[in-house]
Amino acid sequence: KEQKITNPVILSQVHSSDKSPDEDTSPKPTIFLPSEDERKLHKTGTYLCLLEDFFSDVINIDWKEKNGKTVLKSQQGDTMKMKDTYMKYTWLTVSEESMDKEHQCIVTHEKNKGGVDQEILFPSTGKGMWIYR
Repeated sequence: KEQKITNPVILSQVHSSDKSPDEDTSPKPTIFLPSEDERKLHKTGTYLCLLEDFFSDVINIDWKEKNGKTVLKSQQGDTMKMKDTYMKYTWLTVSEESMDKEHQCIVTHEKNKGGVDQEILFPSTGKGMWIYR
């Protein structure tokens, strides 16, 4: 009698991105500056940075004054999955006096160009709200 030997095939499901290895999957920032109403009513200003279209979800974000060494207290939303990439938002609220200074949102992510942290500059606020992309 002929013996048939079969090798079981083990399938493992690996969750990965549909992005090609050469595609830029570093965080793409959009910045929002404080509104004139916020500055007038609350004597504060909130800088918001929206980071989109990045992969993997491991990301670190700090805020500093430009050329400063001290990490400022800020807030962050949860990292959210959007199809095959991620997004996250972070914001920094500063006093009226600090709005005359430039601030930086510093983003550490494995896919940053050249392996260098992104330093996203938020200008000192003038009048109105501006959106930079």
